[in-house]
Amino acid sequence: MLTQARNDNQKTVMGILSLLPGLRELAHLNAEIAWYNGSDARCLYVWQDGAQVQGVLGVEFLSEDIVLIRHVALTPESRTAANYFAMLSEFQSQNQTAFIMGTLDNQKLINKWRKSTSQPMG
Repeated sequence: MLTQARNDNQKTVMGILSLLPGLRELAHLNAEIAWYNGSDARCLYVWQDGAQVQGVLGVEFLSEDIVLIRHVALTPESRTAANYFAMLSEFQSQNQTAFIMGTLDNQKLINKWRKSTSQPMG
């Protein structure tokens, strides 16, 4: 289940995001969280299967119909293509008209997901 991150799960969100390269230092991590919180166009989501949070999705709505996936992170024990794809598919089903793009770091993953689900290229 993919839901918007709340203040009460911020430590969990920070813990999962800190697994990503470039966000291992607390100062960078805090700056990134502040960046997400600084605009309504940016949003952090938590993905859970059951009670435990297993992933974090960081997105930026560039326009009404274009979304940039900035961060995709799963806990080490949850890192499977099926889980990455499930998280992206759930986000797409919640934002049906949005075209999902990736950053240089995650565009390959987005392309594989799109291929596996036959999502239109745009």
